[in-house]
Amino acid sequence: MNDFKPTILYVEDDEGIREQLINFLKYFSSELYTAMNGQDGLELYHKHKPDIVVSDIQMPIMDGIEMLSSIKKVNERQYAIFTTAFNDSDYLMEAIELQVDGYILKPIDLGKLEAKIEAIIEHIYLKKELKKKIYSDYLTELSSRYAFFEDIHTQEVPVVFLVDIDKFKVINEVYGSDIGSKVLVAFAKELEKIVAGESYKLYRISADEFAIVDKVEHVDTQKYEIFIEKLLSNLDNLQLDIDDNIVTVDITLGISTTEHNGYESAKTALDYAKAHKKPFMMFTSAIDHKAESLKILKIKNEISLAIDEQRVKAVYQPIVNQEGKILKYETLMRLQKKESDALIAPLYFLDVAIKTRLYENLSSTIIFRALQHLAQSEDTLSINFTYSDIANKAFVHKIEAFLLEHKNVGRRAVFEITESESIENYDEVKSFIKRFRKHGVKIAIDDFGSGFSNFEYILEIEPDYLKIDGSLVKDIDTDKKSYTLVEAIVGFSHKLAIRVIAEYVHCEAIFEMLKELEVDEYQGFYFAQPLREI
Repeated sequence: MNDFKPTILYVEDDEGIREQLINFLKYFSSELYTAMNGQDGLELYHKHKPDIVVSDIQMPIMDGIEMLSSIKKVNERQYAIFTTAFNDSDYLMEAIELQVDGYILKPIDLGKLEAKIEAIIEHIYLKKELKKKIYSDYLTELSSRYAFFEDIHTQEVPVVFLVDIDKFKVINEVYGSDIGSKVLVAFAKELEKIVAGESYKLYRISADEFAIVDKVEHVDTQKYEIFIEKLLSNLDNLQLDIDDNIVTVDITLGISTTEHNGYESAKTALDYAKAHKKPFMMFTSAIDHKAESLKILKIKNEISLAIDEQRVKAVYQPIVNQEGKILKYETLMRLQKKESDALIAPLYFLDVAIKTRLYENLSSTIIFRALQHLAQSEDTLSINFTYSDIANKAFVHKIEAFLLEHKNVGRRAVFEITESESIENYDEVKSFIKRFRKHGVKIAIDDFGSGFSNFEYILEIEPDYLKIDGSLVKDIDTDKKSYTLVEAIVGFSHKLAIRVIAEYVHCEAIFEMLKELEVDEYQGFYFAQPLREI
């Protein structure tokens, strides 16, 4: 864990014990704060926000239980250890309810206390490292794409500036990818200079696309007009000296000040600006409506080209158990950009693919890529099927032929069927399930709870898994209705011996709540983003 040391708050009213433990705790901490009662301890906590709280229980003015209860209202995942006399054991149940991480009886066994502190330190370190990797862009050290989408999701009025480096592909082709990477790093530093001392936050959200976000309650048009001028004057025709090469950078801006869909609106504005050769564009409903048909046609052409050029890619997102151990992977569809290795999520093309009848080709590519992977590995994969896949008899026959040829594949495949109102013939679905269960395939119902939630249908097909729809999971910590629905789904499923998988687990708080509800398996960015290879 390198030289990582946490900050510690130690609260103890007994002067002798306090003096004894101060030197002991200093060894583990980067900063040690001490108090003689819970009230003083609480004040120190609010001031310093320590990583770990070590406290006695029985103290004057405010006891340790009351102090920790107040702390948990601020930070429910606060790491805490109680050191207490044997006759304080009546407090054990209250300590358990507060989810303390250790309960050490007096006289204090320093070996046990050391082991407990070291275990907590390891957990804090690993959590910090994981968060750093997920939330930080590896190249520029700006905030990552994941951090960007999480941040704008929590903001009422996210003002978004997308900054795109024009023709970055040409820079890579002329100077090479190493110089290209250095250009991105240098460009990021220029952005940092521009926003220094202001309220903006920077992100790198794709290969050559950066985002600047201002969290505000009210949009100040004049402020942003000045800022746009500042960006263009400093960044357009920017000369960067990279390894004795003068690289010229030009930019295009897309700006959104809408309350909803900040990224999509800014992206629409950026695309419009590029298409009309403008240096920047502010999103309005007018450009959105006029561009809609053009946008669909453009996406359709991009999908067709991606199919022809074999840029339809499978990525794999881990599904883990309560201990975080990977059990299997869900196979997901992406399109690779023509200009780079960047991947495009289905959110941006799937609706168009379905409307323009390109979906069948995309789906077939991904499903057979997953089956090929199963044939060449010992992994277990979850594979998505829509009703249109199931209704395609020739396609289903080809899948069964593959399983007959590769007899070791079926037992490691999970077919996920989306719960959807588009299902026209449930008998056809049941026949599909029966057909593939003969080959050892397990069945999951995807997006359960998103629509009509036909419980009778679930009883009839007896799936092995139910995947709770992400719209319920992502708000479970703030939406009581979502929590109640998830709780009901878990209870219903377990009574039928169906395992429950939660998608969109994006933070520790939601993970802990789902564990309390006894969800069996978990999937989401909290554990890992989709992987290109496994």
